[in-house]
Amino acid sequence: MTDTNPRATLAALWSPLLAVTTRDGERTNGQIIVAALSGSILPDVPRVIIELWKSNLTHDMVLASRIFALHVLDGTPGPAVDATLALVRTLGMHSGRDGDKLAGIDWRPGTNGCPILTGALSYLEATICATLDADEATIFLAEVTGGTRLRDGSPLTLPQFNAALPADWRAEYAASRGRQDAAARQARGLAPTA
Repeated sequence: MTDTNPRATLAALWSPLLAVTTRDGERTNGQIIVAALSGSILPDVPRVIIELWKSNLTHDMVLASRIFALHVLDGTPGPAVDATLALVRTLGMHSGRDGDKLAGIDWRPGTNGCPILTGALSYLEATICATLDADEATIFLAEVTGGTRLRDGSPLTLPQFNAALPADWRAEYAASRGRQDAAARQARGLAPTA
């Protein structure tokens, strides 16, 4: 069967759900992202590529501070995934412009000062070396300066998140996605969707 819609192929390219945290001066923040990949074939000098939407405070803070930490989130069935869903709700459905998103989340400062989420499976610390403007987003290429695996487990995937999302959070998630989609369409000069 031939499918002329590229959505299935694009969906296959998504990485697990990830959290990005940063620090700019004394202020910290974080958000959830769905795309990151290795930015180098050299294992002794690794790089990572992330994409952050310009409408998010974390984007502005990473752009200003040039540092971030990238976290692989725990999707292991049971209490771990329940804790991760709560983290995704906080970092992914709320704005840091409205308050301290990291209040109440267990973290410690990394070597670059960015928050390290202690419930993550693993993390990288990174320093920006190049950026690419992508209209509604910025793509960041960064030198990996540190990181480690914190525990064994399975990364949380977007399909797993969608299946496990509690019914009473769905409207909140849809509203958050709607705001982000509207900002992205506006940045690209596209008409709003109905």
